[in-house]
Amino acid sequence: MKRFVRLECLAGLGLGLLMLLGNPAAAAGVHQHGLADAAVVVEGHSLTVSFRAPLMDILGTEQPPVDAAARVRYADRLKQVSEPQLPAAAGCRLSHETRSGVAALFPESQQHDHEHEHHEHDHHADVEAEWTFQCQSPDKLTTVSLPFLAIFSSLTTEVVLLLPDGQGALRLTPGDTRISLE
Repeated sequence: MKRFVRLECLAGLGLGLLMLLGNPAAAAGVHQHGLADAAVVVEGHSLTVSFRAPLMDILGTEQPPVDAAARVRYADRLKQVSEPQLPAAAGCRLSHETRSGVAALFPESQQHDHEHEHHEHDHHADVEAEWTFQCQSPDKLTTVSLPFLAIFSSLTTEVVLLLPDGQGALRLTPGDTRISLE
């Protein structure tokens, strides 16, 4: 179930959340397992969708991969955070995409010698993705679907909307993939 709330002063808050989505260091203080953040921004013919979730909720672990096979498993899991689906009538095409990868999340130069490691520690990081689309008919953008939320069905997702008609926020309950823009 979704809850849509119109907020009168969300512009500053929305921009702050967008900055947090793009800044892992600033976001570190709000890292909460089970809770993801998303933002949908429509400006002119451009649509940007940002997403951030705790690493644990995407990989099922926060531990660095122990070998090459684990790095491949992690990469396959991260690839499941896939491109949003948009209404065909809007005529949108993907123009830019960035997604967290294993190399960025777990640089090999920072891997520990596990034979000599006597304590465990968590890797409190977030998985981040951002997609920018150019749309021929942005007025026909009625929904944005994040199909991967069905895979990561334990996530509650807080969504900030910055749209031509105003700003808002909504909450997607676990397993809900559809963001209404109307």
